[in-house]
Amino acid sequence: MVAPRPFAYSLADYAALSRLLAAVWPDRDSSVPALQHLDRHHRDGYFFQRFVIELDGALVAACDVGEPADSYRPGKYAVDLAVMPAWRRHGLGAALYDHMLCELARRSPALTMLACRTREDQPQSVRFLAQRAFVQVMRSPMSRLDVPRFDFAPFAGVIPKVEAGGVQLYSLAQLAIMDAGWRRKIYELDWECTLDEPLPDTPTQSSFEHYAAEVFENPDFLPDAWFVAVDGGACVGMTATNRNAQNPQQLDTVFTGIVRSHRRRGLATALKLLAIDYAHRNGYTSILADNEEHNPMYQLNLALGFAPQPALLFFHKQVSTQIRMEAGV
Repeated sequence: MVAPRPFAYSLADYAALSRLLAAVWPDRDSSVPALQHLDRHHRDGYFFQRFVIELDGALVAACDVGEPADSYRPGKYAVDLAVMPAWRRHGLGAALYDHMLCELARRSPALTMLACRTREDQPQSVRFLAQRAFVQVMRSPMSRLDVPRFDFAPFAGVIPKVEAGGVQLYSLAQLAIMDAGWRRKIYELDWECTLDEPLPDTPTQSSFEHYAAEVFENPDFLPDAWFVAVDGGACVGMTATNRNAQNPQQLDTVFTGIVRSHRRRGLATALKLLAIDYAHRNGYTSILADNEEHNPMYQLNLALGFAPQPALLFFHKQVSTQIRMEAGV
């Protein structure tokens, strides 16, 4: 068995990692620019490490491990394992997992929790996690809209009704022209809505500076495909839709949220209709979303015609002192 090596952060390694992730997660944007952007914006002070396995001159497995800045707690680490389909059942995932535990043995504070995710159409990954005492903590069905087949007619009155109630609907590109403080308003709106979002763990708020760099400088950011509801100058709802460089005809729904005071007034439906209209006018064939299975936003997607897809599964593993000793951690 070839030992894992550190990721080199070279263009060659990024290209190889992109090919690996595209084979494992074909819906995810694993283009080189997207990966480089994510790596550039790991927050200062939060541990992150990636290591890989090469066989026959090809990168065939990779592991990311780091402190999750979006749900930080001392001793918690998020893990992402990927093995090329043709090389599964060769012990590569186990080798990466054991190497990761050894790397964390050098960390302080001591390891107390591991967080990982996979998808329910990856049964070998689910088994891998179950065999290592990971417990599922959340299920988030994905859903996909066939944009060319979407029928706007049943929803013709939604946007006029919202606007008649005094709420204005803008693309983020339009809002940026009208409101110099748009970035901070989106940052604050995102956080307010995130606090009500079903999540696998308690969220941690990033600084405004980090949020702006991570979100608005993302190579997939499409300000014309983000839509915002504004009431009296206040941003009260949003749907964020980005391009997917790995799948150029697909848009990814990053987040949709409405503040509590404006829910059940059709704002989320209106914003999503604007995003669908943008996709239709610009030649996109699908929109992909994922929502926690009890989140009303998932039911809204289904009502709009999004078709259910395999769910994302989120797992946690509590790591006791005895387990750390047995694993050499």
